[in-house]
Amino acid sequence: MRRIQLGDLLVSQRLITAEQLDRALETQRRSHAPIGTILVRMGVIDEWKLLQALATQMGVPAWDLRRDNPDAKALEKVDIELCERYAVLPVALRGDLLTLGMRNPADTDAIELVRNTTNLRVEPVLIDEARLYNQLRVLHGQRGKSAGSDVDTLVKQAIAEYGVDNDRRVRQERTIISETDTRPVVGMVNQIIGDAIRLHASDIHLEPRFDKMEVRYRIDGMLVKLREIPDGLIPMLTARLKIMSGMDIVEQRQPQDGRMTVELDGQSVDVRISVLPNVHGPRIVMRVLDRAVGLKSLEHLGFTAQNESLFRQLVQRPYGLFLVTGPTGSGKTTTLYAALQELRDNARNIMTCEDPVEYDVEGINQAQVQEGIGQTFAKQLRAILRQDPDIILVGEIRDKETAETAIRAAMTGHLVLSTLHCNDAASAVPRLLDLGVDPFLLSSSLIGVTAQRLLRKLCPDCRELGATTAEEEVLMRTYFGVDGIDEVWRGRGCDACFHTGYHGRTAVHEVLPVTSDVASLIAKGATVEEIRQAGAEFGFRTLQEDALERVLAGETTLEEAKRLIAFEKLLRPQDMLKIAA
Repeated sequence: MRRIQLGDLLVSQRLITAEQLDRALETQRRSHAPIGTILVRMGVIDEWKLLQALATQMGVPAWDLRRDNPDAKALEKVDIELCERYAVLPVALRGDLLTLGMRNPADTDAIELVRNTTNLRVEPVLIDEARLYNQLRVLHGQRGKSAGSDVDTLVKQAIAEYGVDNDRRVRQERTIISETDTRPVVGMVNQIIGDAIRLHASDIHLEPRFDKMEVRYRIDGMLVKLREIPDGLIPMLTARLKIMSGMDIVEQRQPQDGRMTVELDGQSVDVRISVLPNVHGPRIVMRVLDRAVGLKSLEHLGFTAQNESLFRQLVQRPYGLFLVTGPTGSGKTTTLYAALQELRDNARNIMTCEDPVEYDVEGINQAQVQEGIGQTFAKQLRAILRQDPDIILVGEIRDKETAETAIRAAMTGHLVLSTLHCNDAASAVPRLLDLGVDPFLLSSSLIGVTAQRLLRKLCPDCRELGATTAEEEVLMRTYFGVDGIDEVWRGRGCDACFHTGYHGRTAVHEVLPVTSDVASLIAKGATVEEIRQAGAEFGFRTLQEDALERVLAGETTLEEAKRLIAFEKLLRPQDMLKIAA
């Protein structure tokens, strides 16, 4: 009997729609990630419902680690090393029946091994893979082992095999190795990258210190230190990464950039690597570009209903310049890709110039900027204009030449989408004027600006209600005129969120439409505040207001909002005294 496909099963159970499945399958054709992973990251289904559907497909029960912690008596029955090797976790013990949580309940070898070593009957259940590995990490900590035991084992093997001396003079002499001389190091590098992918980290930082190298992962926008590597292995680790990404392993004094593709559990992930010589050795940063995560639809970007409607109206205009602003890592490129997904059809020619091209989008013509050979944004954009485009995406406006070329393209019947580094939507106007753009040309071409930030969401496993602080009361009254809020949600911290109280991120936005009134103000050189006030009549709401609404809804906290967004409204002296007290 043929097993029903997971996507069809989810549709039949009305957990997703056929349209959502089609979008996920389209993403899968590009990324090759599991369909369930794509659906969760699209936000159309939660982890538990997906796990239940997968368990139904496999013919086994599902186990929710968020609600039911493993039984201590069950954990004692199976050695932790065996659990790690076969990705299993004993979760319950009833008489002679051991319930065994598994990433793959069809692994009969693992089931048979556990049965033989425990002399117990074994009932396999399906558990979430990420939570399984997190639980195993916690167990390691409780039993006096480090979080990265696999890496530690490989480190020891490398030290034993190469006889690494921690003397810095010896280390500096041994900087060049061949690919065939790094067998333990190969496994160590693979494990470091694999852990980052499983933890959904966006970046890996390898930072050399005086006597070690620290490994930190950026998870939900914050760096988390997970392990250390002896400094004697730094040359071999660096050489391995340079070989994998096509860099020159002989060059030690100049910064280098590279790129590679990693396959893990059938999932294809792009990794960009930057190597920068530092005082204690090469500092390496790897940006993890998960193709299944990068491509999202507009409805899954965290827009409020009002902001999404305003955004759609602006990007569906036939011509003009539309900008997305925010700091590095705020999701600007993801938002622009989502807009292109909406605009893509067979009747229009969509072209991009990017640095770098992060995601391959079907049906869109993408070009790589290469400033090293003089192929700048401005030069690439002028070449694109000779290719009969309808919609153009410019990766970033950095200088006057690029800005003026983009504006002229917008004024000659093209829709131009781009990003700009500034603090908020209205500040895009003085930023472009500072680059030397003519105010009249800007007012005639700019159709809208979106600003955004990525705020960490409260962990669903450990969030709890707490009393409202004086500062929260004052800010709610200042921005919304709201009084009488006694409690707000906060994160207590648990193993699932690395005791931060947060898990995952959501975007907050402000969308400024450039109406005729706003355009007139731009041409006259009006202030940022005047531009904001004119935009408010057409639905413009500030980042601060959007963030505070998320605080009221229990999605995030005021502390997290203040970490990324400046609250500029002046407070009354009596309010400031109340907060200080």
